Amino acid sequence: MAAIGGALLSGCGGGSPPGDAPGAALAPVAASSAPVTQAGAIEGTGTDAGSSAALAPCNAVTWRAGVNYTLGTVVLYAPNGLYYKVVQVAGNGSDGTTPTISTWYWAQTTCAQPGAQKIVGGYYPNWTPSPIRIRDVNARYNLIYLFHAVPVGGSPGTTGAVTFSAPGNGRGAATNLKADIQYARTTQGRKIILSVGGAGNGMSFPNRTKSQTFVNSIAAIHAQLGGIDGMDWNTFEADQRPDTAEMIWISLELKKRYPGFIISAPPAPWNAIDKEFCRAMVAAGAMDYAAPQYYDGPGLNDPAYVADNVRQWVTLLGANRVVVGFGIGNAANYMSREQAMSAWNQVKTNHPDIRGGFNWQIHTDEEQGWPFANSVAPLINP
Repeated sequence: MAAIGGALLSGCGGGSPPGDAPGAALAPVAASSAPVTQAGAIEGTGTDAGSSAALAPCNAVTWRAGVNYTLGTVVLYAPNGLYYKVVQVAGNGSDGTTPTISTWYWAQTTCAQPGAQKIVGGYYPNWTPSPIRIRDVNARYNLIYLFHAVPVGGSPGTTGAVTFSAPGNGRGAATNLKADIQYARTTQGRKIILSVGGAGNGMSFPNRTKSQTFVNSIAAIHAQLGGIDGMDWNTFEADQRPDTAEMIWISLELKKRYPGFIISAPPAPWNAIDKEFCRAMVAAGAMDYAAPQYYDGPGLNDPAYVADNVRQWVTLLGANRVVVGFGIGNAANYMSREQAMSAWNQVKTNHPDIRGGFNWQIHTDEEQGWPFANSVAPLINP
């Protein structure tokens, strides 16, 4: 049993074999949610629901207290990582108002930074005995999900706290974990996101006390790892219905603590409950993107199904809030390299502003000679 700082690092829970996906995957169903209109921008990636029009580049400045901004100025409000535009002015411009308080002066907006890359993510499970070190992961991956933090006491959690286990140390991944995470973030320019739950580890948040304990536990892991860039909600899977209101509160609390903190989730593509959860989270400014996972279930690896289902998610959230989840492998209901490339090309043609793609899992990609990193990733970020 190893420890990073004050966090207990114990064996991986959940009982899922290494080939399993983060969430519990079932067969897709025909039913889908109707389009729901919402507004707001998250980390400069928002757009109107149903739109895949390109976001207009902007020159945002970081908001500072007491400054009187002129009409049309776009600011990044660091406490929550969102962008706001001055839409009304008085004698002193914005009159030094705070974007989140005054909706007369300010409106949430979008802001695309020139040359921004799409997400090429990959899950990095901690149950692998001899994984590649994070700093050595194929350079095409610009975002790595640390999979996974699990609830204390088992699902659905007894206190609200979670623990994160170090990966196997066969190639030094555990010994160098903290240093490699920071090297990946600061030198390589990658994002590192902690995935919470998955592999049967749902969580419930019936009260604020449990939610606050969860926030404190994520903050402890953040500190012990030397900093991370976000959190991936994987706790609402299987039979665990999401406690959406509390999960919104938790997400916004983390965004307040860590400016620019990314919140994501890998929902089941067909699931109406997952769709409503993601819609509500995005509408509240509590989620940056949803990444439906197209693997580990009958029919999910069909490129035609992927293209059709992604269209539903784009209608629900906006193209720049959707990331496409791939799984390339020889197992049933996983894609071939060619299927993954076909699926991405169809999605990209339909939605040029799609946020990106991720792969389950990095270790399998390495074992197979990097088919995702070397074939699909160049299509995502040419």
